[in-house]
Amino acid sequence: MPHEYLAPITLNPSPSGRRSQTSTPLDEGGKKWSRMRAVIILLLLFSALPAHADLATRVQRLTAPYGNKVGFTFIDLKSGRQLSVNGSREYPAASVAKVPVMACALHLSDLGQLNLKKKVLFRESDKLEGAGVLRWLPAGQEYTLWNLLRLMITLSDNTATRLAVNTVGTTEINSYVKELGLRQTRVIDPTMLVEPPATNNNLTTPDEMAKVVAAIYCRRGFTKGAAKQMITWMNYQRYRWGIWRGVPPGTYVANKTGQLEGILNDVGIVYTKKGDYILSIFTWGFPKVREARILINELSRAAYEEYTGKKTGQVKATKRKLSRRPSVKSRRLLGRSGRVSSHKLRSSPRR
Repeated sequence: MPHEYLAPITLNPSPSGRRSQTSTPLDEGGKKWSRMRAVIILLLLFSALPAHADLATRVQRLTAPYGNKVGFTFIDLKSGRQLSVNGSREYPAASVAKVPVMACALHLSDLGQLNLKKKVLFRESDKLEGAGVLRWLPAGQEYTLWNLLRLMITLSDNTATRLAVNTVGTTEINSYVKELGLRQTRVIDPTMLVEPPATNNNLTTPDEMAKVVAAIYCRRGFTKGAAKQMITWMNYQRYRWGIWRGVPPGTYVANKTGQLEGILNDVGIVYTKKGDYILSIFTWGFPKVREARILINELSRAAYEEYTGKKTGQVKATKRKLSRRPSVKSRRLLGRSGRVSSHKLRSSPRR
């Protein structure tokens, strides 16, 4: 399974590929010029090599045994270079599709076309299984769209997601996705729970989801405040079994995970002293969730070590179940009245 660089340096050598046959006087000045020209040629040859070649080798070794079951995209946000394996292949998005929902909402808010303070009524029929806290609360409360988006990302709350998607509108979300130039991403399931082989499940590619995150990072279509808010929410999200486990403790990561039956995804930004980069990793069809999770951990570790030149240590295997039910600490976000507080969600080192 070959890897591909989507932003390589291209050279335009002469058709023959040979040095010029023009004679040069063999005086001292001619020798100096010849040596200088040799150095220039070597520099050009080295610059033509793909960036992060060692990372490409490690990624190739890690992903090759799994074929199309895994998709991987790495973007160096300092140079803009991109490394991709199955990057244009479509995968079920799962909860990773909540990222373009958030991005669309804040983009429309910045344009003055959507009020994030708009209150949305929470009904009993809105409750969904899976991640989140709203499903455990009595219906009849009103929540602002801003709070629904926050719960959608930080707790991956499926009920909040349904309310947010229905408020923003799938038409608006998919129009925004097309504005970004994405042609393979679609958000048509507001529950984020529809799985293959159903045809109405949300789809995306590692490359395209990485581009959504890059738009947030580079503030393309967002104010500084909106971009900062989205990155903060992603940093606060509680499921830390993926990219987080491949980087040293204390590393700032802003990501969003997704999990359905046989599907495990993670996309996010990793901030380092050497620079920042995006990882977009999708898996589909692994017989065991643990195997897919460890692969995501190892790919994250490879990216960090090759990018920074620092070792992170071996990824520890664990048999702990990836629970979707929020912890007691997470449920403290909601007060007795059922309204979401403004308390910041603390990161859990175990997720």
